[in-house]
Amino acid sequence: MSESTISEENAPECSVCGNRITQLPTHRVIATTGDDGKVSYKHFCSASCESSYHT
Repeated sequence: MSESTISEENAPECSVCGNRITQLPTHRVIATTGDDGKVSYKHFCSASCESSYHT
């Protein structure tokens, strides 16, 4: 896997706080498949934001 830099304007936003995620080592992604077979992704900038999303 190669490393690349994502510009802030193209970076995903945290699903909880809305911060842009560019080079965070705490970045987490959850992928789910809906009934229609499409995959959706939720991005989180930290473990605390991911935890907040689930509660």
